[in-house]
Amino acid sequence: MAGAAIMMALSVLPVRAQSLTDTLHLDLEGVMAVARERNPTLRVARLDIESAETGIREVRGRYLPSLNISGMYDRNIKRPIIFLPDDSPFGNGFIEIGSDNSFMGVFAANMPLLNPGLNQSLRAARIEKELTSEQFRGSKIELEYSVQVAFFDVLLTRESKEVMQKSFRNASENLDRTRRMYEQGMVAEYDLIRAEVQTENLRPNVLQAENTYELALNYLKALIGLEEGQPLVVEGSLSDMAINRLSDFSIHDAERSLRRNTDLVQMDLQLNLVNQQKQVARSSGLPSLELAGTYNYQAQSNHFRFSDIQWVETFSTGLRLTIPLFNGFAVRSQTRQLEILGEQIRLQRDYLEDNLDIQLDNILRTLMVSVEKTSNARSNVRMAERGFEIAKTRYETGQGTLMELNDSEIALTQARFNLLQAKHEILYAKAEYDKFIGENNQL
Repeated sequence: MAGAAIMMALSVLPVRAQSLTDTLHLDLEGVMAVARERNPTLRVARLDIESAETGIREVRGRYLPSLNISGMYDRNIKRPIIFLPDDSPFGNGFIEIGSDNSFMGVFAANMPLLNPGLNQSLRAARIEKELTSEQFRGSKIELEYSVQVAFFDVLLTRESKEVMQKSFRNASENLDRTRRMYEQGMVAEYDLIRAEVQTENLRPNVLQAENTYELALNYLKALIGLEEGQPLVVEGSLSDMAINRLSDFSIHDAERSLRRNTDLVQMDLQLNLVNQQKQVARSSGLPSLELAGTYNYQAQSNHFRFSDIQWVETFSTGLRLTIPLFNGFAVRSQTRQLEILGEQIRLQRDYLEDNLDIQLDNILRTLMVSVEKTSNARSNVRMAERGFEIAKTRYETGQGTLMELNDSEIALTQARFNLLQAKHEILYAKAEYDKFIGENNQL
């Protein structure tokens, strides 16, 4: 399935390379493939993952030695002095030391040996990467849901437009039939006028249905990243898609677990991250040990003839132990702030889970009702079609009235709309269900 989606994407991309007069024929899978390649939300989410991975590498890099080279030049306007004690053999007072110019080059190396804060920071970076990956999954689920709903809306508006066009054709045929019967003296002029008015009353509805379809199609184009002028034909029908979505799905045995719900998973990861950040804050008050080394290359002189200057090398290495003693209660305050934040996230998560459970029950109930409505609406359409044919025959033979024929045609149109709406509700509820439990089948 994924391979087919990729091939579909390759067959339609890049769209700019095609002429805008070339019509794209895409089913739901093809639309998903285009959205995956072009939607900016997923692009941003992918960059967030890359940034999180870079953050892990940055923390890991702090375990490696830190190497620095620095240079320094000082001009002694007043030379440094050494004060002499009263019983000094060199006399009382002080002695000037050094030269007018001081040169120094330093190469320093440091490497952490024991750093609890660094260890905790690495764990926090890994949790942040996991959270970013889950946010990317959430973006895919949300995009899939939005694209599916937009696709279903296109199918609904297209098939609704076709129902209105059928209704208009029926009214036009009825007008022609009434006109012939009027010319033969079989009906009164009132019936002819009524048939003409009935036909013209439907014309604005047909235009409105066509406009609604175009608006839904343009919204789908914008959502998946196609230009508005790019001709697009969506393939599929509400009936086929409803059957396909429910073919291997049982409403009564549906999974009700929200363990993969992306909103809940993200909150759990946010809570883990806050707890880890609390450990990072606490570890800043623990001792740390590092290996340090310094190489100095220095000289002093009263001139700038470097070939005549005597350079001296010094080198030292050792361990540096740092034990924090007091930092103004900063660690305690920071830790308390993170504890409060963690408690807020826990409360929000519990509230969200309770609401999601209620919404999931409502979705499954809506899905069940929609299936029953579809079955009833399908039977009703068959009866309405039969009623319309009977009314048409009765009117043609003079046994029925124009009002009966119009009423039967209106009932047939309404029955067809009810069937389309019920099928759309099935698809909409199933897409919501997949989103809630964290399913991601298309992207």
